[in-house]
Parts: sequence; structure tokens; C-alpha cells
Amino acid sequence: MNREHDWTEGEFIYQRVADELRQGITSEEWGPGERLPTRAQLAERFDVSPATINEALKCLREEGLIVTRQGSGTFVGGGRQGEGRVAPQGGRAAQAPGGPWAVMAEGVKPVMLGPYLAEAFEAPEVTLDVFSMTTESLAKRVSDLKDRFIQENIPPPRSIKARLMLPDCDSPSLAIPRRVDGADDPRVRQRLKAILQSHATMFQEALFELQRCDPAPEVDVEVRVVPFAPQMKLYILNRSLALQGFYVVDVGSIPLPPGREEVEIYDAYGTGATLFPYRVAATAKSAGSGPRDIVQECQAFFDSNWNHQATRVDL
Repeated sequence: MNREHDWTEGEFIYQRVADELRQGITSEEWGPGERLPTRAQLAERFDVSPATINEALKCLREEGLIVTRQGSGTFVGGGRQGEGRVAPQGGRAAQAPGGPWAVMAEGVKPVMLGPYLAEAFEAPEVTLDVFSMTTESLAKRVSDLKDRFIQENIPPPRSIKARLMLPDCDSPSLAIPRRVDGADDPRVRQRLKAILQSHATMFQEALFELQRCDPAPEVDVEVRVVPFAPQMKLYILNRSLALQGFYVVDVGSIPLPPGREEVEIYDAYGTGATLFPYRVAATAKSAGSGPRDIVQECQAFFDSNWNHQATRVDL
């Protein structure tokens, strides 16, 4: 079967279409029991072939997010309006006083950062809160976005505010990366520091290059470090979407100066890792007024570490 493929993201286009449709369902653009647009309308909306739409809808059917009724169309899974969203197959609705507030992601296929970042940059005011090991994936995606805005003469957002929270590579207490033999080796941390600074600088410069656009956006980037390494990467986009991925710890061998000595280390691998998306629930409570949803909990986690653990640094 021929499938349209997007080599820039290393994934089939139908997967990206499925991601967009899944976003529309989880954000309640289409509520439980509501009919989706026709295949022809979706093909026009996403500028893809009907075959690609069929593949995307197949993914969502397998997850239990939609049902197709012959002769009637395709509908969002669930009961009557107000009963709450039905969790995907293999997933479960997380309950809180006042009703379901999130869908746990056991049955939801993970996604890539690119499409969600592009969506976030459609807002007039963009906020990015990032907790990451090196920001490598983020820097590449933002650089791609910057090129698109400039080359296609697309007006950028009015303002972009980014907060990067990264590991303090001068802290000997970092659990990752470290030598397998347990010896404290500053060279291991300095290697991470060089990688981190390179990608964080690339990210920062890409945002400031957007000021070449007309009108030029306001750009504010702040970097802080914490004395521990993240076990997961967390992106919070516009305070309404959280993307969470996990670092896999493994053993690797790296050359260190002087003389390119080969040293075995425990390191965290997460470049290009898929992410689990969560959107602010329509019924989410404001701070202090009741149960919060998972995006608000992620924001509270980020803010607490940013305010109480992190130290500002210059790149």
C-alpha cells in the first residue's frame, strides 16, 4: 500500500493527521457522539488524499475514539453529551469530584513534538515551559519553525516567552550522566554541559531571529538550572497542552579528554522520543477552587521547581 510519508518528521502523514484529529477530540472540538466531517472534507482540510484520511481514521477506531456507522458517517465515541469522554481501548478515565477530568494515555498512541509546536505558534501570545536534559529536539523543531516563518513571510506571534529548566552540569549530585564505575568524573558533566549549551543557544537564537519578521515579535527567553537530572522531558505549551516523554537510561561508551579516553557511562536517551499529549480539560478548575487536571498539575510541578529549586544562568 502506498502511503504519503513526511521524511522531515520520520513518520507517515496519516499519523500526523490522526494526531490532529485526536487533538480535536480530546479538546472537545468534537464532543462525545458528535459527527466528524466527511472524508472529503477532512481530505480538503488537511490537504491530503482520501486514502490518508482512511488510514488516520483507522488508527482512531482502533483506539476506540471514534465509531463508523455505515450510511451515517463517523462519530466520536461516547454516550450522550455530558456523560464524559469514553477512554480509548486499554485506557481509563481518571475520575475526580465533579466528573472525569483527563484520559489516561495507556491506549493513546504517543505523538511527535513538531505538529503540536506548530499549533502553539499559531497563537498570538506563545508561552513555552520546558524541562529537558538538553533541549535538542526542541531546538531543532523551533529552528524549522523559524525558517518557515521567515521564508514564507508568515506573520509570527506577537510575543514569545520561553522558560527552559535544565540540569546543573556543575553539580556533582547529578545521577545522570555518570560513570558506570561510580567515580565522580567532572569531564562527564562538562560534556553534557557543552551539548546542553549548544542546543539551548540554538533554540534562543532561532527565537530572536524571528524578530527579523514584520511585525517583529517580543521575545523573552530565560534559562535556569536545577541540581538534578530530569527523568522525563516535559513541554507545556501556552499553559494549555502538556507533552510528556520519558528518558531511557542505558550504558554507553564516550571518548573524554585528554587523549579520547573511552569511558562507560550511564546516560539518558530521549532525542526524538515520542510524547504523550494532555490538554486542559473543559471542566478544569482554577487554582484553589477544586480538582485540577493533569496539565495544571504539570504546570504546578514546573512552577514549583522553577521558583524554589532553579538558579538563573546565562548561556
